Amino acid sequence: MTVWPRIILAGRWCVGGLVAAGLTLAAANSIADDLPDLGDSSARMLSVEKEREYSEGLLRQLRNYDLSITDPELVEYLETLAYRLVQSSGRSEIHFHFELIDVPVVNAFASPGGLVVTFSQLMLHAETESELAGVLAHEIAHVTQRHITRRMESSMEDLLPILLGTVALAIATQGQGDGAQAALAGGMALLQQRQINFTRANEHEADRVGIQTLAKAGFDPIGMGDFFARIGALHRTQGEKPPEYLQTHPVTATRVAEAKARADKLRAGTQLTSLEFMLMRERLRVLSTDDLPALVRFYQDAKRASEIDPRALAYGLALAQSRLGEAAEAHAALEKLAAKDPQRLSYQLALAESERGARDFDAANARYQRLLEARPGHRVISIAYARSQIERDGQEAGRRAAEVLRPLMSLHGDDPALQELYARANELAGQPVRAAEAYAQSYFLRGKFEDALRQLEQTAARDDLDYYDRARIDAQVAEWQPIVLRERRRAEERERG
Repeated sequence: MTVWPRIILAGRWCVGGLVAAGLTLAAANSIADDLPDLGDSSARMLSVEKEREYSEGLLRQLRNYDLSITDPELVEYLETLAYRLVQSSGRSEIHFHFELIDVPVVNAFASPGGLVVTFSQLMLHAETESELAGVLAHEIAHVTQRHITRRMESSMEDLLPILLGTVALAIATQGQGDGAQAALAGGMALLQQRQINFTRANEHEADRVGIQTLAKAGFDPIGMGDFFARIGALHRTQGEKPPEYLQTHPVTATRVAEAKARADKLRAGTQLTSLEFMLMRERLRVLSTDDLPALVRFYQDAKRASEIDPRALAYGLALAQSRLGEAAEAHAALEKLAAKDPQRLSYQLALAESERGARDFDAANARYQRLLEARPGHRVISIAYARSQIERDGQEAGRRAAEVLRPLMSLHGDDPALQELYARANELAGQPVRAAEAYAQSYFLRGKFEDALRQLEQTAARDDLDYYDRARIDAQVAEWQPIVLRERRRAEERERG
């Protein structure tokens, strides 16, 4: 039995009835293979600053619904893959953000401002890394070609509550039954009234540009056509209801054939997949399932040996066993994998995780310290080590956790999960002011503006603040107050109808 997870990767909201404003694409002119970059002609309609403001608002709301996957290894893998594509797109000056989210559908989307969202089921349905990269390259092309902002209506702010309301209803019904279908259909109808849909020209251009990007990045460009064909096959097996990806990215036999024909010309020297993709796909499967015993049986089914790389199969089974409390079995399997590939970071981190699961913090922390000596400041290792220290408890453990996280804050301070972890570390270390500021940042990044401001105002009322603490907090309160007031006004306007 296939066990499907419930997590999602960052991207743009296009789930049947859930279509991110990123889908707000306009008609492009007829497309030829040598069509130049359409570039900045759409800037008259929406400034770069407005695009970024919009994507940041959408991202905060996704996080507010607790949809984002925050596992550092999955985040690191997705970002590494995606930015490899961005560099090869020739448009590295564009600010992108890639998010993994928790929605059980096969889809991905992009929004104005470079937010690209990937859904977990899409990654789980991809059989090779080039298929996953093909979808990301397609979405990146929508951003670089500015499809999303062309002919966008000026009054787009009302799209966000419609989109998020649709998401909330779909989540509330767990994607099942008439309630979910009504939510999706209703949300789609409202968005269609505002003409938020891709045109055939946009899709073909995104294919063309994306395939070129895939090849330049060293991925096998056939991956895009292969994924389209797989989704088309999924449509046929599902009967009348097409998968969500097809509802927002219509795929025809002609489009698949054209994608593969373009790819055939560019395939020399490219790679189809990697071990890291196969490992991270199984990590996602484990982290997103709500039935670990069933997933263990899934991995132990003899048929899986022909469907999943044996190393990825052993890794996924060990992760599932570790999370079920079967630490000894998991550790033994991971040691066998690590003995054959000792430099593979995923194996070492999984070993440390199994040691933590067995409450052997000394062994786990020694492993983390060795890893940090080899890779100083590594985000994933640092976060894992800090979590281990926090689990260990105690003021000294909190101090060590805060110390290892501090260098990350300037580079990744826009990560609410990291801010929350930093807050917990400082709380444990006896640094309540730093903890309160980090908690406030975490709330703000999740779109909880009132909670963020309240946290800072309460901290500002403390009588033990020094001059620098008070000045820093007062400045942050002054910066956030206009945003909170704006959001209050918008909420009142929505209530008035």
